[in-house]
Amino acid sequence: MATALVHIGVRATDIDETIRFWRDGLGLRLVQDRGQSFDLTDGYHNFRIFQHNGPSRPEHVSGMLDYLHIGIRVPDLEAAARRLTEMGYEIFSDGLGGKEPLAPDALEEGAFKVEDPDGITVDITSSDDQWPGTGLPAD
Repeated sequence: MATALVHIGVRATDIDETIRFWRDGLGLRLVQDRGQSFDLTDGYHNFRIFQHNGPSRPEHVSGMLDYLHIGIRVPDLEAAARRLTEMGYEIFSDGLGGKEPLAPDALEEGAFKVEDPDGITVDITSSDDQWPGTGLPAD
């Protein structure tokens, strides 16, 4: 059996808004509600969102200095960009000049970034070859 990435977990300050972002904004399917945690999936990977109940936590570093970001592929980049913009999220590019806002109908790079409700940068593409190795067969 080969090693496989099967689960990612994040703690959310506002779990309802975080579920809305990942489910309604990006299209992951909700498969289990445990009250203080929710399991979403793309059909291959488990993405568990936990309610953060601890002390206040520092904001995430974003842009070219982010220490955590998540990449996802969507079937329709422009539709995802419009949906997230309508939900109140800013979509952007973060080149060497810093965070540059983008319009949903002007995605020349074939990708965009958005921050989830807790500031985690999410790198969005519709390309099959954005990240090397994602199309390799399991060993």
